[in-house]
Amino acid sequence: MEIRTNGDRYSETFKIHVVSEIENGKLSLAEVSRKYNIAGHMTVSKWRRKYGLRTNKQGNPKGTVMAKEEHEMIRLQNEIKALKDELEAARMKNVVLETMVEIAEKELEIPIRKKYGAKQSEK
Repeated sequence: MEIRTNGDRYSETFKIHVVSEIENGKLSLAEVSRKYNIAGHMTVSKWRRKYGLRTNKQGNPKGTVMAKEEHEMIRLQNEIKALKDELEAARMKNVVLETMVEIAEKELEIPIRKKYGAKQSEK
């Protein structure tokens, strides 16, 4: 996850992620500050007021509230990115293994790959 955009500014996605960790009860305000090395004791509090799901005394959402669906959307987007990265790593591993088999077949002059559709010997 990209934490900072330019200079000391944090990305919008990162701020929302931090607020969701607090509001889901995963981490406390102090734990989040330590985990992500966020300077300033009011920084995360300001993010909570802006992006949080808390409401004011009249029951109306405070600030620019991110709906639960939007938090879930961001979580799913992050999960999709992680899965795409895993898929790319698996594809690269497959290419490496295929290359190794090809080299081994050439150097050892033996067939390693199974020939599909070949008849099995009868016993």
